[in-house]
This record gives sequence, structure tokens and C-alpha cells, in this order.
Amino acid sequence: MNSISSTNRDSFVEDKSQFLKGFKKFFIFPLKAGLQGFVLVLSVILIVKLLSFLLGINELFSLDLMDIMLSSMGFVFMSLIHILKNIN
Repeated sequence: MNSISSTNRDSFVEDKSQFLKGFKKFFIFPLKAGLQGFVLVLSVILIVKLLSFLLGINELFSLDLMDIMLSSMGFVFMSLIHILKNIN
């Protein structure tokens, strides 16, 4: 008669699965949202600067460190919003 032995392997796989779900929920997805926020803010800044250069408002088209800092704030805010949405 064959018997099937019960091991902790099933609970280990389940724990690993829960860890991966939590890792995705609180790290991967907020990271993606943050990158989208960074790209969104940076693209708006670049479009406005390009239009002001083409219309002759600014004589020089340049990207400053402040523009990157503002875009990084978009990263932080979008990540934070996504993390706070997942806490419930």
C-alpha cells in the first residue's frame, strides 16, 4: 500500500508565494508607478521648455538640475500614492 507523506514543502511554497505577492505589491508596482510619474513630469517639463524655445520666449534650450529634481518629486509622489493605496 502506498502512502503519501505530508511535508512542510507545501507551506514553504505558500509562504514564498505570499512573500512574492507582498514584494510585488509594495516594491515592484510602486517602483513602476514612480518611474511613470518621473517620465510624466519630465516629459511635461521638456515639452514646455521646447515650446518656449521654439516660440522665442527663451533663447536657450537647456535641462537644469532643478528639472531633474522636480521629476524625482513626481517619482516620490507616485510611488507613495501607490504604496498608500495598497495598505488596507
